[in-house]
Amino acid sequence: MVSRHVLELCTSPKTLIAALAEEPDQPISRIVKQLFKNHGIAIKQHADASLFEDDADELDLVAKCGNFPHRPSELFLQIYNDVLHTLDTDPLAGLVSPPLLGSSGVIPLSIVSVIPDIMRHYASLIVRAEAEIILATNYWESSHSSGIIADSLRELSKRVEARAGAKVVIKLMYDRGNLKQVVKNRIIVNPIYWNRIGLPSEHEIPGIALEVVNYHRPPLGTFHAKYLLVDRRVACLNSNNIQDRPNVEMMVHLEGPIVESIYDMALISWSNAMNPPLPLLSKPPTYPDVYKFQQDNEDLKYIGLEVMFKATRACLQGQHAVNEARGAKYDAQGLTQRCNSMDSVTIPQKRRDFIQYPNVQLPSPCKNGDVGDRGNFDSEMEDQRSELVDKHWNTTVPSCAGFPNADTNARGQGTAHGGGNATSGSSSAVSHLAATTPNVVDTDTGSHPRGSDNLAQGEGGGQVSVSEEHGASTTGPIGGCSTSMEAGLLPDTRNFDRRVTAQDRDGSGDTLSGLRPHILHEPHEPVPIAILNRSPTGRPGHYHVRQNPQDVAWLGAVRYAQRSVFIQTPTFNASPIVSGTLDACRRGVQVALYLDLGFNDQSEMIPFQGGTNEEVVHKMYTTLNSEGNGAEKHLEVFWYTGKDQTKPLSAATKKRNCHVKFMAVDDQIAILGSGNHDTQSWFHSQEVNVMIDSSELVGAWLRGLDANQNTRLYGRVSDRDGVWRSKDGDVIQASGVAASSFLKGLKGLGSMMTKVRGAGGV
Repeated sequence: MVSRHVLELCTSPKTLIAALAEEPDQPISRIVKQLFKNHGIAIKQHADASLFEDDADELDLVAKCGNFPHRPSELFLQIYNDVLHTLDTDPLAGLVSPPLLGSSGVIPLSIVSVIPDIMRHYASLIVRAEAEIILATNYWESSHSSGIIADSLRELSKRVEARAGAKVVIKLMYDRGNLKQVVKNRIIVNPIYWNRIGLPSEHEIPGIALEVVNYHRPPLGTFHAKYLLVDRRVACLNSNNIQDRPNVEMMVHLEGPIVESIYDMALISWSNAMNPPLPLLSKPPTYPDVYKFQQDNEDLKYIGLEVMFKATRACLQGQHAVNEARGAKYDAQGLTQRCNSMDSVTIPQKRRDFIQYPNVQLPSPCKNGDVGDRGNFDSEMEDQRSELVDKHWNTTVPSCAGFPNADTNARGQGTAHGGGNATSGSSSAVSHLAATTPNVVDTDTGSHPRGSDNLAQGEGGGQVSVSEEHGASTTGPIGGCSTSMEAGLLPDTRNFDRRVTAQDRDGSGDTLSGLRPHILHEPHEPVPIAILNRSPTGRPGHYHVRQNPQDVAWLGAVRYAQRSVFIQTPTFNASPIVSGTLDACRRGVQVALYLDLGFNDQSEMIPFQGGTNEEVVHKMYTTLNSEGNGAEKHLEVFWYTGKDQTKPLSAATKKRNCHVKFMAVDDQIAILGSGNHDTQSWFHSQEVNVMIDSSELVGAWLRGLDANQNTRLYGRVSDRDGVWRSKDGDVIQASGVAASSFLKGLKGLGSMMTKVRGAGGV
């Protein structure tokens, strides 16, 4: 039951943003203490004070505790009700001012792709900033990915100087454990060290006022959040760190009031006094009556759909060729350096070329060299590229080197950095793409079909016209795909059917043909969104599961599910979610888990960390089978399988991992952000997530996730023992299903310390 105290907190006008705007030079931690100094007194005054008795009235009251655009679904309100109870003991349990816990917004874009694609979107937003930016990541590594960000800062500085405007204020926070943090968790990083971590030096960015903080709460309280805020109007939440890893990641671009919630959280996380203060603190945002989507949205006009799809596809094809040629283990950074078109002198210049002309991305044919490092391009792709190069030679193209983290000019040349208008030629390039390229991105329309029992047994088939299912959109160059193509239904009987080509289903043909890295969502009204965060806990032990919105929401989601639960996460071993999942299966809820095989096995073997994915899955199936109720049939576990693969890859080989963190329940709500379902994220790390109430968006995400991997096609493990076997009986394992030994646990200590220092890539 929601207490009067919580209702008053959530409907109060008091927020950290408003209070800080009155005293912008003060330490944020001091403002927070002043804002909620009477919290203990209020708890005593309202102890056991409930407002309604029946459940229907209670959910109506819950709906009043958020600034929602309409009454959310019952499932959303049930979960949100549980979240509200965390405020009874701590008004900042959610690392956000209570009035901003429940909000609304729109999501014009999602990306499910490799890290450079997400960093390019970051760069496009950064270079267009007018006043301020807040950027946060768990691990900032000097790398190509961080180089994209660093060069975008240089370009932004040039634009600020060109317009003779005020400096753009930027706050950057990351986690790199330091002994000094035993005394002070948040350490200001001296500018003399910026170059060492791949940031521009002060003299390189005269148009920017940059402040950098290293935040860690020893020993285990990792700052694991990953977000970008630009001009208090747009926010990006993503799963990836800013580093080079062969990971598939996920990002969502948010607009509307939910940005204010993320902004408030970012201020609380910063905690220190800001020097200088953020210039927009005293300027509350205004929201449009109608939000813009697709090519009408200025932030998305740089996305050339067809060529970006082909570029990402080419990168994956090149990486696949390298994997096949070089075997299981290779060093991604070394691979990049070995490509003769990617030497240390030209890489920085090519990144700068992208920042200067970020409007079109084209796949570039490889230069002479080891074909195995680069793969090949089809003639249609080269014809399109040649035509665009002739007309728009100053565009940027991702390299087809084996690892997708380098850019080059469309003619294979570098262009001089700086000078002139940094966006010159963009309108013509975009209009050309609009006129010549069909849409290759899922456009949210239509409902995904359900399977049949025959399909579940691998029988039958059937063909569906994509144009009939989704319809031809009239929204312009990024409308729905109007080309009919044969498609089959995935072999499943319940809630996780996805659309793939008939060729993909039988394992023949080009498995990358359905790749859809960018999801440009259909126009929609603002939807209910709640921000679900977790504060960092440094001390060892498993605490606070019932006292933070993230964990409470995850538990509520599996508890209130009636039909389906879908989870994709690199690791799955936190005891509360494992137990909750088993209970859902016993109730007849169909649960699908997309997990990584062998991800962070060494650190997960340490006692009390929960065990490896293989150990946990084996135990889950063993438990359900031993009960004899058939509940194991409601649990479907899949090892992540890359879009270019027909069998799972062990993450330990570093060929390809999936780092996405996503949950969907009953095809109605989704929870996504930075939190993994492992012991670290559940009990120790600071996390930021959002819960979205929209069947249309959830459907688009589920389709998009399956379009960018072959996990459902090829990754299913046995429901007898949780082991993956091929049709011929071959077994693929990483560390195996046997319980970890003490010796293995000791070996994992070093990996664990690296992980909590922010250097473990999760």
